[in-house]
Amino acid sequence: MSRSVYGYDGNGYTVGNRVELHPRTDLWMRGARYGTVTRISLTSADRVHVTLDKLPGRSFAGHAETFRFVSEG
Repeated sequence: MSRSVYGYDGNGYTVGNRVELHPRTDLWMRGARYGTVTRISLTSADRVHVTLDKLPGRSFAGHAETFRFVSEG
């Protein structure tokens, strides 16, 4: 079962989708702007785990509204 969460622009996304970090984040300002959703943990904080293009060896987690949908994976 694939679960969707909603990004800061109001559009939904799920595991495997390409996303962009919100421009207010430090990582976005450092150039790590896009990545792929690897996991979603539906909790009170809707934690979304993303592997960023600029930092492929690490996974970053944030609230669902920290990201926005860009394209299908």
